[in-house]
Amino acid sequence: MKALLASVGLIGLAMYLVESTVLEALAVAVSAHVFLVFVAKIGKTIALLPCISFIASLEILLVPALTYWVFPSSMPIDSTVYFSYALPAFLAFYAGLNRFSSRDLGRTHVVYMQAGTAYLQTKPATCIVLLAIGLLGFIIKMIVPTAPAMVGTIPSYCLCISAFYAYYSRSPYRFVVIGLAAMVLLVNTVWTGMFGDLFFWLLLAVLFLAAGMPDRITTSLKTTVILSAFAFLLLIQSIKGEYRYNTWGYSRAERTANTTLMAELLADRLTHPEKLLNADHAFLSFVRFNQGIMIGSAMAKVPLHEDYARGAVLLSLIYPFIPRLFWANKPQTGGYENIRRFTSLRQTENTSINLSPLGEGYVNFGYGGVLFALFYGLLLGGAFHYVLRLAERMPSLIFWLPMLYIGCLTMETDLLSTWGSLLNNALFIALLFWVSKRVGIHL
Repeated sequence: MKALLASVGLIGLAMYLVESTVLEALAVAVSAHVFLVFVAKIGKTIALLPCISFIASLEILLVPALTYWVFPSSMPIDSTVYFSYALPAFLAFYAGLNRFSSRDLGRTHVVYMQAGTAYLQTKPATCIVLLAIGLLGFIIKMIVPTAPAMVGTIPSYCLCISAFYAYYSRSPYRFVVIGLAAMVLLVNTVWTGMFGDLFFWLLLAVLFLAAGMPDRITTSLKTTVILSAFAFLLLIQSIKGEYRYNTWGYSRAERTANTTLMAELLADRLTHPEKLLNADHAFLSFVRFNQGIMIGSAMAKVPLHEDYARGAVLLSLIYPFIPRLFWANKPQTGGYENIRRFTSLRQTENTSINLSPLGEGYVNFGYGGVLFALFYGLLLGGAFHYVLRLAERMPSLIFWLPMLYIGCLTMETDLLSTWGSLLNNALFIALLFWVSKRVGIHL
């Protein structure tokens, strides 16, 4: 109730202080409410879905609204037009995501964490097996970047899961396992220039650690963690552009690693904090999360200059079932094609922005994309609920949720990427459990 009252108060405040439109004020109020709910859920639940909700509200509602207030000329369409779609689309997504409640299961998330921990403590050496699988996947991914995700990228995720297993099982090898997993994650960041995996795995670790010790999570601790997360984001945003400029070529195959440059950039920012703590950098970093630019550009182009895709996005639900081995021209994940076709934004093969599932909803169905947003929320929320049901029989499955959702945390993606990640990760986990059981290893 407090979160709701605070959000309602923001509507009047925004309209009074910055002469905001009603839709802009509503967007800010909804974002504030979602954020307060997310913070309240940390420690009380596995706050994965509230986290997805908050990130989506930040990218779809809050940052675009602030940009309309501060730098409206940078937005491709009028604010009223943008929020007439973005606001109901987000609300539909939020409703779908939270349609399923853990109360329906009769167990709290803390109980699931306790059951999973008790199960793992009888298997302290299992983390070594997962570490080996993860290292093998990482090596394959580094040596053969074009290797199928099922033999490279996805197995490499077991590195992070091995860290969860090591910690919760109280394994005697836990410090070695966690240290190796962290080191490989850092190496991957330097190698690829992609900072998202590092940030999101750390975020998932915090959410799960908090759910495992609810009595020790205070408001002051939550505040400290949130401020630290924003500071970390500012640091990442301040070095990311310069690092990629010096290590990326035109295509993905031309990316290189430069450990020395990374260290120099980090040292420079930490010794000159004024480069981080200034209004210009904070605003530019904030705008980096502005999905409104992509969605607005698509709304400006479709259907005036490009016809609606008329449901072609739904084919993305089928693509993951067809191995690339049997379909040489299978569509690639990533934003290049979406941005090229549906927006007027400049892009290259190295484009790391995307239209977002809500943007895809618009370019396929127009304002009917609101229903598509509802469907997308139901998809993510339903999968989470289903894993909780399975965890009643397989307690350790609760610790595989981070791997299952690592590709679904942000709106800077598309349905093919998120659904493909969710499905392929689920298939790999199921196969791994089945094979492990056959050889006498119980995950």
